[in-house]
Amino acid sequence: MKNSLLRTLMIGCFVMLSIQACKKSKDDNTNNTDNSNVFPTVISNIAPQSMIDSLRNLGANVYAGSTPPAVEGIYFMTPDSCVYDNSPAASAGSIYSDYKFRFSNQDNSNFTVNVEQKAIPANVLSATPAKTYISGNGNNFTIFVLRTLTPSGITVEQFNVLSGTVTSGGIQNFQNTLYMRSKGDDPNNLVVAAGTVRRFVTGGSGLAASVSDF
Repeated sequence: MKNSLLRTLMIGCFVMLSIQACKKSKDDNTNNTDNSNVFPTVISNIAPQSMIDSLRNLGANVYAGSTPPAVEGIYFMTPDSCVYDNSPAASAGSIYSDYKFRFSNQDNSNFTVNVEQKAIPANVLSATPAKTYISGNGNNFTIFVLRTLTPSGITVEQFNVLSGTVTSGGIQNFQNTLYMRSKGDDPNNLVVAAGTVRRFVTGGSGLAASVSDF
């Protein structure tokens, strides 16, 4: 009788352990297939996690994920307010030129999107990006715009990290974060140092409204 009872208890324990093991395996598999907190590889190759963590620590919204929302359209960023600047200019609190952004040819298979950026009212286009990639999940997105520029004859690599939440009226909480990725030889410090960050928002993190003309 005792041996029979002991055997029954052992079988019961084995069944319980098997159920828990199966549940853990299922949970692990679910976590492994959840890409909402993972950036596409093409983005990780140009924007390391250390850079993303640094920007997030400074208040930038940088959304991961491989299912970004549709962002194609024209958006008006006004007023263009600087809320963070760790350069010698220390321009946080200043208002800059308004901007229009046009996003087109979005491809969520390759995580690419075309970005055009124009200063208003001067109607001056920013330099054509070298690379542009998009990440996101749900209605939240981030576009990584990498440009190679030569201010004062010094070659620099600079990111514009554009992010926000797509709504029926435009992009809510639209941010444009500038990050100086690297620069060439600059003995006279004519250009701000690598690692410099400036973060701009639409008038207190408001709406960058959809418009029809660029």
